[in-house]
Amino acid sequence: FPILYTNDVHTYIDKKSPKLTYAAIAALKQSHIANGENVLLVDAGDHIQGTAYGSMDDGTTIIQLMNAAGYDAATPGNHEFDYGMDRAKELMADADYPYLSCNWVNLPLNNRVLSDVKYFRIGGRTIAFVGITTPESFTKSTPTYFQDANGNYIFGFCEGNNGADLYKAVQKAIDAAKAAGADYVIGLGHLGIDEQSSPWMSKEVIANTTGFDAFIDGHSHTVMENKQVYDAAGKAVTLTQTGSYLANVGKMTIAEDGAITTELISTADVSDAAVAATAEAW
Repeated sequence: FPILYTNDVHTYIDKKSPKLTYAAIAALKQSHIANGENVLLVDAGDHIQGTAYGSMDDGTTIIQLMNAAGYDAATPGNHEFDYGMDRAKELMADADYPYLSCNWVNLPLNNRVLSDVKYFRIGGRTIAFVGITTPESFTKSTPTYFQDANGNYIFGFCEGNNGADLYKAVQKAIDAAKAAGADYVIGLGHLGIDEQSSPWMSKEVIANTTGFDAFIDGHSHTVMENKQVYDAAGKAVTLTQTGSYLANVGKMTIAEDGAITTELISTADVSDAAVAATAEAW
């Protein structure tokens, strides 16, 4: 069955067919459903900020478009915080899909702000998505958004110990997913592969954990159809990212025998009327 995925859309919503739009992605998802297939649609972050379409209503219309397109899960990127912490939480609450992050922590309460894992039971198999948010959110959004009135940090991203705290949080989420019976565990991360993001790059997280079957990434705007990264046990994990600005939509396919393949789709001459109408009105 297929998993469609996007990342770093950054509110580039006014493209014209056959270039990709949320209406086209919605139609792609619906075409699989019409064929009797199970299909999921997920996003790896940075979707509410970028152009005037985001800033004109602080992300409201983008969430409406993603709701209408039928997204099933997302992870927050650093730019989901650009309109402030209260607004970020409002937008995530307005979404019809869950936001996931295993490493976004409320420090005074010592608990996660969001769920770490989302499970889908499809065709007799359980697929678990583990959400991961870049610790660079502190510096690549506005630091005060993560602080109280006295300048004390009240939110964190497991950024300590040169990457070890992040790897530990991710491993804990993977282990929980496995214990819950997940047949496949897929990372849904906003981490990227830019060297400046070390020690929090997606490939470093994979290399320092075990249990991922695939990893859908964002943040570095990399066009990466299928990169093989070896985890801590020496298993090859598929790492993929679509680039940015809806240049591509990804399609990951899990075959009956468990083999995972990925492809990037750059055009789609289809459109969902309801989603298109929402975008056109905006």
